[in-house]
Amino acid sequence: MIFGNMGDMMKMARDMQKKLKDIKKELAMAVYDEFGNGVTVKVSGEMDIKEISLDPRMVDPNKVANLQEEITKTVNKALKKAKDDAAKKLKGATGGLNLPGMF
Repeated sequence: MIFGNMGDMMKMARDMQKKLKDIKKELAMAVYDEFGNGVTVKVSGEMDIKEISLDPRMVDPNKVANLQEEITKTVNKALKKAKDDAAKKLKGATGGLNLPGMF
């Protein structure tokens, strides 16, 4: 009986891995945007900043493009640090068990 339950558990684990992969693909293609006070931000479902746009009336028009690019890069670096730290902590909590699709 133990082997039957183990087989069921393995199948459930494989099904869960497939679902996680499918969700990860879906999120990779998703883009969410928000606007407020002259700032527009587009974020992927993987929590990466895709674009930050500033209303030129908010800053020197000659510096808008560089400022948008710098903000995007800096925010993505901070998000990467946060994701890496979360993955490291979760790996410790799962005893090193690799759960694909988590981070």
